[in-house]
Parts: sequence; C-alpha cells; structure tokens
Amino acid sequence: MLDDLITQDAGLRMVPVDRDALTVRVGRLRQELAALPQEAEPGRARVLSRWIGVGYLCLGHHEEARTYLRRSLALAWALGDTRAVVATGINLADSYRYDGDGSAAEALYRSALDTARDRVPELVDFALQHTGKHLMEHGDLTGAEALLRETLALRIAKGDGELIASTRAALARLRRLTGQ
Repeated sequence: MLDDLITQDAGLRMVPVDRDALTVRVGRLRQELAALPQEAEPGRARVLSRWIGVGYLCLGHHEEARTYLRRSLALAWALGDTRAVVATGINLADSYRYDGDGSAAEALYRSALDTARDRVPELVDFALQHTGKHLMEHGDLTGAEALLRETLALRIAKGDGELIASTRAALARLRRLTGQ
C-alpha cells in the first residue's frame, strides 16, 4: 500500500521517499478506514490501520503510529491472524525504537520473535532482522550480529534477493559500527 513511498535511510530506518506524497496517501487511507461500516470489515480495518500506522511511523509521528498500530494489532488478535500479529507487533516495536523507547521496543520485538518461532516460521527472518537492528542501535553488537547472521541464512534459504540484500546492508552497517 505504501511500499513505493518508503525507503531506508543510512541508519536502516524506514523514511519517506516523498514526504508530501506519503502524507497524502496516509490521509486517503484514513478516509477509507473512516468510511468502512462499523465492524463490517475487520480484516480490511486491520490492514488499513496497520498501513496508516506504518505511514505515520515513517513520517515521524510516533504517537499517531502507535494509535493505529495498536488498533491493527487488536484486530489481528481478534481475527486470530497470527501472521498479522507478528508483523504488526514488529511495526509497533519500530515505533517505540524510532521514538527512543528501547525497553518497550525490546519487549515487543522479543514477543514477535517468540510468536514467529512458535507459530509463523515464515516470518522468523523478518522478526530477527528488526530485533537485530534494534540491538545494533542499542549497542549490543554481538547480539545483533548473531541475529542478523541467522536472518541471512534464512533469507538465503528463501532465495529472495531483495531480503538478502537488506540483511547484508544491516551486516555492513554493523561492520562499520565495529570498525571491521
């Protein structure tokens, strides 16, 4: 929904490609969400809430991001959509990390990673990558390296070049931080 308007900065955080265009798109998604019949389409409301939250996250509006991401997460739980629980939990963790609350971020990343390992193995690499970037930002470079190497192995096994490149970029950043 917003992938074409989001990129990563040098710190590997999601940022807008075009801030104005992302702001407009998030506004449209909010209008679509507001127009949904009450409780008639919880799946669509979940998806829209998540993407609005991600958009606000990228725009630096962390409190707004958390409002929508919490709504999406609650809907994912209510719908029994464990895949969405993991993905949205990671986005919510990102909102805390980007806002400087490492403790809240860590708890959410660990919960998402545990859930992925137990119930959604296809998302383990996603959870590992984000948890690894969190650890890197908070100075646990050894822990970050272990998680990112595990991520890389999983992504190589998946054969997804874009995901492999993303993890290699994170490992390259880690090497720069450690002076290697």
